Amino acid sequence: MSSPTTLNAARYPQAAAHAWLIQTFTPKSPGSKAVGTPLCYLGDTTKSDRNRDRMCPNGWAADNGDTSALDGPTDVRLNCDEFPFGASYNSGGMSADEGGINPAVPDDSTSGVPSGAACVQTYATLVDGTMHVYNLNGTVPSWTEVCGRSAMSDRDNQGSMSVFGGAYGFSKKMRLMGKDAYWLNTAMNGHCATANVNSTSVKCTMTATN
Repeated sequence: MSSPTTLNAARYPQAAAHAWLIQTFTPKSPGSKAVGTPLCYLGDTTKSDRNRDRMCPNGWAADNGDTSALDGPTDVRLNCDEFPFGASYNSGGMSADEGGINPAVPDDSTSGVPSGAACVQTYATLVDGTMHVYNLNGTVPSWTEVCGRSAMSDRDNQGSMSVFGGAYGFSKKMRLMGKDAYWLNTAMNGHCATANVNSTSVKCTMTATN
C-alpha cells in the first residue's frame, strides 16, 4: 500500500471539501485510511474517460453550477468534479462487469449503465464571502450513495489534481499500476452540527489543515 496523496485544501478548497464530504458521509468512504477503504488506481485512460463521461456529461456543470464559485478573472468556466476519481476502480462510472467496485446505477435504470445521477449532487457557491457546498435544488442526499459530483471552479478542480498526475505527480512517484491501492488525505477538518434524526441534512464548517 502506498503512502497517502494529499490534496492542497488551502489552495483548492472546493475540490477538497467535496472529497471530504463524500469520504466522510457515504458508506464506501473512498480513500479513507481510517476506515480502511483505499482507492484503486486505474491507468487506462480510455476507461477513465468513459467513467468521467458517465459521471459528468458535457454541460452538466454549466447547467447546475453557480458562477460565484469561479476563482478570479481567468477562471472562466465551471467544471464537474467527480469523486471517487474517474481514474480509479472506485469510480461510480464503472460497472461491475467492467471491474468497478462502486457502480452508481440509478434505481430506475433499465440499462444497468452507471450514471452521475445516482451520486450525491452538489455545487459550490460564494455566500457573504464564504464558500459553501450545497445540494442541488430538487435533490436530497440519502447518504447511501457511492459517489458524488459537484459543479465548481474549473481552476479549483483541475488544480487539485496537479499533485496526482503529470511527470512528477503522486502516481508517477509511487509507480502506480493497475488496481494498486492508495489512500487520499483530503487535508480537511469538518466540524458538524448534530444531525436531525428525522433528516438527511448535514451542516459542517470545514477548514483546511495545510
